Formats: sequence, structure tokens, C-alpha cells
Amino acid sequence: MLMIVLTLVGIIVVLSIWLFGSYKSRQELVVSDIERSLFNVIQTYYDDHEEGFREMRVRNNKQHENRFITRIVELYPELNKEKLSAVLDSLGRERRKTFERKRVRTADREEPSQIFPSFMLQNIEFNDTTLRQMNVLMDEVLKSKNISVPVNIELEILDSLPRHSVHAQIRTDESGNLTTRPILINSHNNEFLIAKIDDPNAYILVKMGWQLMLSMVLVLALFGSFIYLLWTINRQNKLALMHKTFVNNMTHELKTPVATVMAAIEAVQRYGAKDDSVRMEKYLDLSRRELDHLSQMIERVLHFDMNGDNGVKLEFANFDVIKLINSCIETAKIGLQKDVQFSLTSTSPLVLIDADEAHIKNVITNLIDNAVKYSAEHVDITISIVEQSKNIEIRIKDNGLGIAPIYHKNIFDRFFRVPVGNLYSVKGFGLGLAYVKQVIDQHHGFIEVESALEKGTTFIIILTKSNA
Repeated sequence: MLMIVLTLVGIIVVLSIWLFGSYKSRQELVVSDIERSLFNVIQTYYDDHEEGFREMRVRNNKQHENRFITRIVELYPELNKEKLSAVLDSLGRERRKTFERKRVRTADREEPSQIFPSFMLQNIEFNDTTLRQMNVLMDEVLKSKNISVPVNIELEILDSLPRHSVHAQIRTDESGNLTTRPILINSHNNEFLIAKIDDPNAYILVKMGWQLMLSMVLVLALFGSFIYLLWTINRQNKLALMHKTFVNNMTHELKTPVATVMAAIEAVQRYGAKDDSVRMEKYLDLSRRELDHLSQMIERVLHFDMNGDNGVKLEFANFDVIKLINSCIETAKIGLQKDVQFSLTSTSPLVLIDADEAHIKNVITNLIDNAVKYSAEHVDITISIVEQSKNIEIRIKDNGLGIAPIYHKNIFDRFFRVPVGNLYSVKGFGLGLAYVKQVIDQHHGFIEVESALEKGTTFIIILTKSNA
């Protein structure tokens, strides 16, 4: 049992580690996708405003160029100002062509493979309007990638930035939200651009749906197997105990009549009882009763299907239930050693069913016999037959010792006997009610019990009526 529990716990731990690893991998993948999307957004924003940036850059460059030429001419008056300006213009055009070729090659790719040039960021003024436009672009990019995670692009001022945090794949802010790696946009003010990711857990768990479902199915299957194994072991222990009790009871019950008959025969042989007709008759009568009792016990065991697989063999016939019960009552009255009063009522004078008459008679006889055995000296047995539209209901009620409700579900089990300590005042194997239940079930009927301690017992049998 301990090994089973350890195995179950070990499998759950392995599944948990696997799920956690998968969750962290998907988390890193989401952050990486959003980070690349941030690069795309900046590149797209720059492309959309490139004409304005170019004009501003040209103006700034022209101003710088004029100041530079003026300064050079002041230092070297012999230089030609127009030629120097033409050389600088030629170098500027060549530098812009080189940049354009690189930008076109980068644009042909789905996503940038490297971070954009620093002067590109220097041309963008990162104010509230710029951030709002970038957030709109970010929403569009994420939507195109089917990433349903709220992301907000923000500026962050960092006084000091640890080296590992810049390169770490997973980074969090002070609130615990995931962020992309910071992008330096202003080294003088320590300004960084980041994208904050708001609670991606739901999105990640949805993406892990099949893994979670598979893990849940495996865990439920393991728990189900574990519970079924415990139930099977408990049931086997219970059956083993009942079989042991049955064997002990059967051995005792079979030895008692045999020992009695042997004692009677020995008395006849040794003590001359064969010459005394009265004593001879007494011993023979005692032997006959014990042998009848032994025959009944053997017959009951032989008729009962111990495994419950095939059931008893039934031979259906049409007969009157009232007549059958009257016959059972007359048989029960023979040899009674208690004061027993019988009462039989029926809603109809004739109640016909299609069933095995012999086995139904055994069922009624068994229930009457139990009512007599498990009652005090004065016994009242009331049998009522109620005819319904499709069924008949037979109630057998007594004023006996009763059965505690806790045992109602067990009394029809094989070998079960209501516990009364180590000794049973009434002999039996615990097969009688199991046989009754087996016969009623094979007739596609129903049987239940209503009982309480010291309040008697009522057995209710429902069988299908005859179509005749």
C-alpha cells in the first residue's frame, strides 16, 4: 500500500514539474514575442514618420554643416567654401544611400533580426502622444499574432541597471508584472523604453490547455485506479472473512447432526435400546430430525450459486400466489415450537404470476422461517398481497427482534449475518437471504427490507404479474 501511495505521489510530482517547466517556457516565449513586437512597433512608427524625421535631420545637418564650414574657413582662409560644401553634401548623400540599402534589407524580413540604430531612437521624441500611438500599433501587432495579452509601452527611468537584468529573458517590475528588456533611449537622463505585460497567466494557461487536460485525465485516472484498488482489496478481505465464517459455520452445523445421529446409534448398539421399542422410537425420531436438518442444509448450499454468475436454474409456470403462500404457511406450522399466528390478506381472490413455483416457494418459506427464528416466543406474522396494474407486491411482516438500519444493505450479501457477538443463538450459513435476493433478481423483481431494532421486520417483494 505504501509503495502505491509513493508511486501516486511521485507521478503527480513529475507531472507538476513538467507543467511548471512548460509554463515557464511559454512565459519566456510570450515575453520574447512581445519584445520583438516592440521592435517592430518602433520601426513602424519611425517609417510612418520618416519624412518628417528626414526633413528635421536635413535641417539639423545643414545647420551643423554651415557651422562646420564657417569654422574651417575661419581656420583656413585659403579653402574654397563652395567646394568644401559640395564634398560634404556628397558624403552625406552616400551615407544616406548606405543606410537606405540596409533599411530595405531589414524591411524585407518579417521581423528585425537586430536592434535598430541608436540615431533612429534619437530622432523620435518619446512623449505621451508618441507612446499612445505606439500602444495602438502594439495592439494591432499582437492581434495579428493572436496574442491576447494586455501590453502597455511606457518610459522608465533607472538610476542603475544590473547587467544581468538587461539580458535576462524574464524581467518583472516592482508590482510583479512581466516586462520586456529595457531599451535605452536617453543615456543622459537614464530613460528606457519597456513594454509592461499585464497578467499573461490566463493566456498561457489557455495555450497549455491540452497539457492541463491530459494531466488532469491522468491524475483522475490514477486516483480512480487507486480508489478502485482500495475498494477491491477491501472487498476481497471482506469476502475472505465471510468465506472463513461460512466454512466455520458449515463445519459446526454439519458436525452437530452427524454427532447426534452417531450418539443415537451408539446408544442403540451399546445400551440395548433395540429391545426397548419406546427408546428405539425416540432415538430413530431424533436421528430422522437431525438427518432432515442435515439434508435441508445441504440442499440449500447446493441450490445456491456461490459465485452469483449463473444463478439458479428456473422453470417458469403460471400459478396462484395465494395458494402457494397458504401451502408455505401450512408447511411452516408443522413442527413449530413457538406460539405463531399467521395472517394472510389479498386485494384479489386470485393472483397469477409466471415464475418458478419451487423457488418462489423456497423464498416465502425462507422468509417465514427467519420470522419465526428471529422472534420471541409469541410470533405474529402478517402476509399481505397487493395486486397492482403490472406487478404484485408481497409483504411479510413480523414482530421479531428487528434489524438495525446500518445492516440493511448487507443482509442480502453472501455469508453475511447480523453481528451479535461471537456466538449466534440461531444456526445458519448466511445464505438464506442471499438466495432470496438471487431468485428475485432472476425473476426481474425487486426486494427490500423495512426494519428497526425491537420493532420487527417487513420484507417487500415485487414481481411481475402474469399476462394470462
